[in-house]
Amino acid sequence: MKKLQDNLRAGVIGVGSMGRHHVRLVSQTPGVTLVGFHEPDLERAKEYCSIYGCTAFETLDELLDHVDAVSIAAPTSLHHEIGQMCISRGVHLLVEKPLAHSFDAARRLVEVAAAAHVTLMVGHVERYNPAVQQLMAMLAQEPEEIVSIDTRRLAPFDGARCLDVDVLHDLLIHDVDLALEIAGSPVRRVSASGRSVFSQQIDVVHATLEFENKACAALCAGKCSAKRVRAIAITTPRRYFEVDTLCNSLTVHTADQVATPDRTICLMGNIRREDALVPQHEPLRAELDDFFRSIKHASRPVVDGERALRGMETLELIKRSIEEKQDLSL
Repeated sequence: MKKLQDNLRAGVIGVGSMGRHHVRLVSQTPGVTLVGFHEPDLERAKEYCSIYGCTAFETLDELLDHVDAVSIAAPTSLHHEIGQMCISRGVHLLVEKPLAHSFDAARRLVEVAAAAHVTLMVGHVERYNPAVQQLMAMLAQEPEEIVSIDTRRLAPFDGARCLDVDVLHDLLIHDVDLALEIAGSPVRRVSASGRSVFSQQIDVVHATLEFENKACAALCAGKCSAKRVRAIAITTPRRYFEVDTLCNSLTVHTADQVATPDRTICLMGNIRREDALVPQHEPLRAELDDFFRSIKHASRPVVDGERALRGMETLELIKRSIEEKQDLSL
């Protein structure tokens, strides 16, 4: 691991649809110097050099010689190779989700990062969505049994991005990560179905997770919808939370009268609705702040390598359930 300077030197690997936002935000971060980036597309590299006044390094090796930390926004198929290079040079890394193209490759990255004492964070940006953060805060403030978790994450097919991953690793991974965090329990049973629509990979998936604490999750993701949808619903014995991460909104329905097993009260009543106040901020800005803070204070980021690995392990089970056309019990 490199000895940190007072001012953290950072770089970005890949300035495509996500990487360009990393470049913009890193350049605006107090206490962090954007040294430059590596981007194989020379025309794109030249454009971003002119905007941000930083260096476009021709090779990844050159960039790694000059930085303490990097954001990796390259194609998923390259995450393992690039991650290994960064870790071997003692460079802290934030890897855009998914951590790698397979569970085994992700596990190897986690192991070598731990051995090298390098910070490895995975960019599950939905964790930093203001509405999701407010949801998590409310669930923590008044803990209740989680009855169910329902998500819908739909998008039009875009032939220009994420062609090297299926819908599981592109979209569903967000909701698997959130479901694992909200349920707070190991997965007991997985059932899933999916199919291709516009590509040679799985473009739509429906997955059901049952947890050991009896919580259940129904997750739907698709890259073939004419409308973008980002909806999360959480049910507890007395509350129902509705989250729209596109609008950054959170609505809570609370029953003051709750049904009881002894039948003295056999229905829910006095249900009131509240639109929660959601502070507004840019999720990627909060994600990068968490990354740099974790490096400077040697603390754990919200989604470290181990946490991301649990999500990828669940994705592997979902994929197996689709391929084998059967439920999987753990």
